Amino acid sequence: MKFSKLDSKPLTTSDNTKIYDFKNAEKIFSDLKIKEFSRGDLILIILAAREQPIHGRILLMKEMFLLYQKLLKPKTEDPKFVPYRFGPYSFHLTELIHILNIEGLLEIKGRRNSNSESFKLTTKGRKEGKKVLKKLDKSEQKQIIENRKGWDQLGTAGILNYVYKRYPDYKVKSFSKNRYKDVIWGQ
Repeated sequence: MKFSKLDSKPLTTSDNTKIYDFKNAEKIFSDLKIKEFSRGDLILIILAAREQPIHGRILLMKEMFLLYQKLLKPKTEDPKFVPYRFGPYSFHLTELIHILNIEGLLEIKGRRNSNSESFKLTTKGRKEGKKVLKKLDKSEQKQIIENRKGWDQLGTAGILNYVYKRYPDYKVKSFSKNRYKDVIWGQ
């Protein structure tokens, strides 16, 4: 396939793959906005914010959801949260949790999918997590640490209630959506 200097449209293959000349490809890539933090950084940040492990996969997922939604959305690659069995869930983050565990950055203990399951950074993971956390300014670090402490104290039931009230679109497929009723005050 040859491109002439006058070609501005990409070539399209039979499977609809677009092939650009170098000049147009370079322009497309320069226009892409690369986020400061990856999805994996989100996991490292939430776990590096406190020494204590997070107990339960539901709590971990909801804390990462809140960290993304409330504090890091403009700076972080989208984890693609979807409504699922217990509210917002990211299949991308679940996969990254396993990868971080295999790489020796994350330690997972306890019975899987229970409140006894805990997630904690290893020594190597803590170094990486602190490095990522330091990319944020001091006020953002402080806010993340304070939020993480509060979210930990809510526990699984509390954080589900909190998330369902503030992000009702994510509870539509939840097994426990009827347990947390919407309260409309003043009526």
